[in-house]
Amino acid sequence: MIKKDIIIYYPSFEKGGATINLINFANLSSKRNNVYLISNINNKDKRNFFSKQINLYKISNFSFKLISNRLITSLLSIYNMIKIFNKIGSKNSIIVSFQSHIVSIFICKIFGRKIIIRNSEDVLGATKYADYKIFAYLVMFLKTIFYFLSDAIITNSKKAKNSLQKITFYKKKIDLIYNPYLIKIKKIKSKKRKNIILSVGRLCKQKNQELLIKAFSIFLKKYPDYKLVLIGHGADKVKLANVCNNLKIMNKVEFKGWLTNPNYYYENSKLFVFPSLYEGLPNALIDSVNNELPCISSKCSGAEDILTNKYGTFSNTYDYNLLSKKMIDSIKNYNNSLKKVKKIKYYLHRFLAKEQISKYLSLTNKILSK
Repeated sequence: MIKKDIIIYYPSFEKGGATINLINFANLSSKRNNVYLISNINNKDKRNFFSKQINLYKISNFSFKLISNRLITSLLSIYNMIKIFNKIGSKNSIIVSFQSHIVSIFICKIFGRKIIIRNSEDVLGATKYADYKIFAYLVMFLKTIFYFLSDAIITNSKKAKNSLQKITFYKKKIDLIYNPYLIKIKKIKSKKRKNIILSVGRLCKQKNQELLIKAFSIFLKKYPDYKLVLIGHGADKVKLANVCNNLKIMNKVEFKGWLTNPNYYYENSKLFVFPSLYEGLPNALIDSVNNELPCISSKCSGAEDILTNKYGTFSNTYDYNLLSKKMIDSIKNYNNSLKKVKKIKYYLHRFLAKEQISKYLSLTNKILSK
């Protein structure tokens, strides 16, 4: 069998759930193919996260106050793409873009290369909740134009797929493939969990932690011995801390920042709450279910794929009174909450990395054979 040359495009290496999907895809793909990674990853992270078989084409880190780092790395990546194109032929090579798709599509079309892009969010949701509406609508317009020029589009949830289909005329190019996230499904021993409400995600408008904090302040009136733990970093930390201070609950809320390994909290918390405004497919919910941690989520894209409509517990993105009621009910009827998350876990195999990466690779074969 002839090895394929898979060029993975991820110019801005950012630690988080999306990056784990990338790492799993790169490492498992490199067992049967030649894999090239275009990224600004440092050498330490390359050694820690990626197989030695992966060829790194490193982008220099350069910052400029008036331009976002992601845009800069995308522009600098063009040199690396051309360098790889000059090295390997086009017959058995394909680009899989995990980020900054407009740049990668544009260069691929110039050089006659085939490209698959991975759309990782609900396009309409991202536009609806954007801070800079004019810019957001411009980006959505550019996606409508450029995504059509790609050879295939991978999207990771039913809602994200529907969102793409509403704004485009390239429906046949869209494939739903879930995140290649989990390496294995855990076997959990029953244990006494601590009185912790957990939430994981960047501290930003999208993740909607302000709603959770307000709901938690009401929840405390019923269960005053609980703490809220927020894992993640972001620009909204000061704003969220001020909300806690105004509600006089700062002593009940812990900001843990970004943690390399948050497993302790997934294993020991009593309830996970995910109030996000929009997503693609939230890996944090997958982790919660894998640890048999009962969940409450908004109906953001991906949440229903993971939690299922039958067993999932959902709230909305604007009513903190409703969310607090759901939290209280989940703790009050905790045995039932545990039963529900165990039933949800039965469907978790859909997010195993090996199973989903085989679908990624089947799609690359399909595109290359055309």
